[in-house]
Amino acid sequence: MVARRLVAEDPGRSASVGLLVARVATGLVLAPHGWIKLADGAQKLAGGLTAKGIPAPHLFAWCATLSELVGSLLVMIGLLTRPAAAVVSFTMVFAWISSHLADASKIGAPGGAAFEYPFLLSMVALALAIAGPGRYSVDAVLGRR
Repeated sequence: MVARRLVAEDPGRSASVGLLVARVATGLVLAPHGWIKLADGAQKLAGGLTAKGIPAPHLFAWCATLSELVGSLLVMIGLLTRPAAAVVSFTMVFAWISSHLADASKIGAPGGAAFEYPFLLSMVALALAIAGPGRYSVDAVLGRR
């Protein structure tokens, strides 16, 4: 009986559970990073962006901070999921291109690579932007009204 449910259960429900797990995990991992940046007024990130020669470092630091904090919370609860996930994905792509791309060759090496974290988050957020939030989300509840 249990094995049959695993194979033949309503694919819409099981897919929605999978999307819920991905959304909550993304929010739980990313929101604290945004909170830390918010706590210091995004100054440390702005300093790092300045050192890299990135234009408008304070603007980009605040965009990243809000994306990581607000965007990830929206993704987690499933509100404005597609646009929020797209913004989070873009932010993480910017992070790994601007700061972590040189570490890509270290994937699988002892100690890990700083590239892996933003790369994986960018891909999960992109998948959520494409797939949507699923039925266990605020977006789904609002859509039913």
